[in-house]
Amino acid sequence: MTRTIKIFVLFISLFCSGILLSDAATLTAQQQQQIISRINTAASEIKTMTCSFTQTKNLSMLNDKMVSHGKMIYSQPDKLRWEYTEPYQYLFIFNGSKIYIGNKSRKDVIDTNSNKVFKEVARIMMSTVTGKALSSTSEFTITVADERGAYVVTMLPKKKEIRQMFSRIELVFDKTGSMISEINIFEKNGDSTNIKITNISTNKAVDESNFAIPE
Repeated sequence: MTRTIKIFVLFISLFCSGILLSDAATLTAQQQQQIISRINTAASEIKTMTCSFTQTKNLSMLNDKMVSHGKMIYSQPDKLRWEYTEPYQYLFIFNGSKIYIGNKSRKDVIDTNSNKVFKEVARIMMSTVTGKALSSTSEFTITVADERGAYVVTMLPKKKEIRQMFSRIELVFDKTGSMISEINIFEKNGDSTNIKITNISTNKAVDESNFAIPE
């Protein structure tokens, strides 16, 4: 189980980002709340979502970058398939209280009800992908900036378990449809990862077998 936790935390660290934007327009508290409400409304209408992603992992200690590609499938309320396809293959499936982590050589299934950290991070991941995390005001301190034609939402974690891994999360939304386009999460150790989301399709039928937990 210790190895499994390390693999999961590695995935979480791979699921994180580091692009700092400038030229931010100052927004009043009322303007920020209006934008958050708009994003929350758009997120609440997402029943299913599929997309491709390009992920760039920035390693502070090695001054190096790792680039990978993959695809994601989400189904409301608690199903997520996050699959790396290049340059390696690795699969994460979140289905209710179960998490599957695996590749050709190793497979693990975790019950999040028996592990508080797994449960917290899995829930945050799913809400972050769709933008629903912005409704978690009891878990994050949230601010909004208007930067380079997009809304950049900075989320500072309040819970100790999450603060031990992440210093902050940044979500980038396009102004037109309030749809997420980048996920940025900064780690406590200085590493960061940028995930750019493309080819987004929402509210289309998805095959439920994508979320099946292998025996």
